[in-house]
Amino acid sequence: MNPSQNPKALRSKNLLTETLLRLMKQYPYREITVKHILLESGISRKTFYRNFISKDDILDSYIDAVLYQYLAAIKKQGEYSMVSMLEIIFPFCEAHKDLLFLLRDNGLLYLLLQKLNRLVWDEHRRITRNMQGQIPDAASVLSQYIVSFNIGGIWNIIAGWIENDMKDSTKDIKNTLIYYLENIGTIDLRNV
Repeated sequence: MNPSQNPKALRSKNLLTETLLRLMKQYPYREITVKHILLESGISRKTFYRNFISKDDILDSYIDAVLYQYLAAIKKQGEYSMVSMLEIIFPFCEAHKDLLFLLRDNGLLYLLLQKLNRLVWDEHRRITRNMQGQIPDAASVLSQYIVSFNIGGIWNIIAGWIENDMKDSTKDIKNTLIYYLENIGTIDLRNV
């Protein structure tokens, strides 16, 4: 994607993105072509390729923008615990429900996990770089496994919730998870 900040280029990018998302509500993603996007948007081929490489680039760019908003919300909160992540991620997912359902319905939810892994790891590296010397090397290495555990855990919760059409109560999910996290090792999962 071309990162131009030119207002006309931004309008074209937004129109192309909106067109792709609208088409994804009507057609399977794999059947949508650049030509189809151009016809629906009224954007010229030259303008399209000035801004994007492919339809995948449009979707990739949009997912990046959404996930950067999520990361900004986490940074703003300033706390990186599992509980604080849950407080942010459920409302965030509800706000982007249409995108999540489009991705689910087209078998593309994995794109979010790939990008989430990259973004969270980048943020983790940034934080640990800033704390260099404050954390023993062994703890820093071990924290990488904790980050992976948290990403995977949160992702599977969110993916399951999306698969269930986001019908389950987020309050109930959060309360159950918080109870579990606070009582790890004391709950006999065979009786749950």
